[in-house]
This record gives sequence, structure tokens and C-alpha cells, in this order.
Amino acid sequence: MLLLSTLVLLGSGLSAATLWRQVTWSQMMLLYHLLTVHVLWHAPIYAWLLLVSAWARRMAFLWAALPPLAIGVLEKIAFNTKHFAAMLGYRFSGPEAFSFTAPGSSAMHPMSHLELGKFLSAPGLWTGLVVAAIFLAGSVRLRRYREPI
Repeated sequence: MLLLSTLVLLGSGLSAATLWRQVTWSQMMLLYHLLTVHVLWHAPIYAWLLLVSAWARRMAFLWAALPPLAIGVLEKIAFNTKHFAAMLGYRFSGPEAFSFTAPGSSAMHPMSHLELGKFLSAPGLWTGLVVAAIFLAGSVRLRRYREPI
């Protein structure tokens, strides 16, 4: 709402400075969390759901859940490993999982996940964004060239 209000104020020629001065520190941290975790980090999950919804005519949720589940089960049977499940858990848990503990300490610092440089330099973030771009391109292509329902 804050970003939308800023756009409306800037579009009407008014200054958004008074709006941003009323924002508290906790609201800014919530905005940071929403942008980093729920937009950037979970982008491959949202893109996968868009791709499946573009491909599946019926039972899209089933088609979205079964392939990852089948890959995990087949990996466990064939190789007796859980690498795919660990990768999915890493993606679903959010970026805080790797940045809560400082090196050499076992205590969690409540502000340690706010290191933007560490978040933006994580290979998992950029790999996920590339996968999300591929999924989005596939869903656009499927929707564009599919016959009407």
C-alpha cells in the first residue's frame, strides 16, 4: 500500500515525502521482508504454478504437486538420497535459513537476515530467478499459442 500510495502521489504531482516520514522502522523491515522473501526468493515457486496453470486444463494443483513429489520419491528409490527434497526445502524455507547464525556463534541474531549484500550475493537467489524466468517464458508461450478453452 505504501508503494502504491507513493506512485499515486507522484502521479498527481504531490510529494510523497510526508508519507515516507510517517513510516516506522518495523514497517520498513516488513516491506524489506516482503520484497526480498515473498517476491524474489519465492519467484520460482510462483512461476512454476503459473506454468502448470497454463499447461493443465484440469486439476492444476494436482499437476503442480505431483511432479516434484514423484521426482523426490524416484530419487529416494534409485539413489537413496534426498537432494531434490533438500533443494525444495531450501527454497520453501526462505533466505533466513542460511543467514540467521553468525560464523563461530550458535546464537541467532534477530537482525542478521537483513544483510542485503549477503542476500543479493546468494547463488540460490540468482539460480531461482533464472529458473523463474524460464518458467515464465514457458507459461507465456503456452498461453499465447494455446487454442481457446
